[in-house]
Amino acid sequence: MNIKFDDYLNKELQNPEFQREWIRQTLIEYAQDGDYIEFFRALEQVIKARTTVSKFAEDVGMNRVQLVDILHGRTKTPSLVTINKILGGLGYTISVDKLQSA
Repeated sequence: MNIKFDDYLNKELQNPEFQREWIRQTLIEYAQDGDYIEFFRALEQVIKARTTVSKFAEDVGMNRVQLVDILHGRTKTPSLVTINKILGGLGYTISVDKLQSA
């Protein structure tokens, strides 16, 4: 049996705890390496696991095109307010933790 990673991930993303951890890990990686693409991709994956991007944008009061541009990395520096709006719409918030190396 050959399972594709995307199929596996889509199945796992049905679990709310897995969703939270998926976003948390990609946010940690973003903080470490500055590569925002995977973080925004993770947000998109979780949004799509729950609903459509259009419906999510409507629910959080965002323009769908603006949201898609953020999720696809075309908006390289969305504001913290915007990121917080997306995370809040998913039921999360940003927290600050001490770095392991600090």
